[in-house]
Amino acid sequence: MQLEETQREFFSLKTFKEQLGAHRLSLSFQGMFSQDVLSLIGHTLKNAPDSRILSKRLFGLVVEMAQNIHHYSAEKVFSEKEQRDIGIGVVAIGESEEHHIICSGNYVENNVVEPMIERANYINQLSPEELKQFYKEQRRAPQRKNKPGANLGFIEMVRKSVNPIDVRVEQVDDKLSFFTLTVRVNKNI
Repeated sequence: MQLEETQREFFSLKTFKEQLGAHRLSLSFQGMFSQDVLSLIGHTLKNAPDSRILSKRLFGLVVEMAQNIHHYSAEKVFSEKEQRDIGIGVVAIGESEEHHIICSGNYVENNVVEPMIERANYINQLSPEELKQFYKEQRRAPQRKNKPGANLGFIEMVRKSVNPIDVRVEQVDDKLSFFTLTVRVNKNI
């Protein structure tokens, strides 16, 4: 009797494992993106069977996505260890036949959705030379008022992946949306 109640209250770990396998996900994390979590993900990627260059590139992309969650997640918790609010989100690393795929997701306030979509679309349509020039311009630009970070995340993701970024937004209510960011890295680099 106790076991049946437990099974009803919790999701199926077996189904979760099958979904991870079906989508070829090798790593997924949901929660607070602290420095400790990034260190653990970096250690996992270093032990991946792919090349060292590819592992470094994937880790660099995970760091960019984690920073995006840290800065823009509308869901935050206070970290006693880091003595500050840390964004909550989810990151998953998987693969297809041709690509390594890194996805992140987090809640954002609706007022930041449109600017993020416009920025992603603008960056995606730039040629490699235009992207390089835009990167230099953004590095020299003054810090944005009341905005965190250097505003280079999407640029870095396109440069490191050598592919456009994919942005999807699902509106949750009149205040929040769920923001999903996907980056693909060619396996044959």
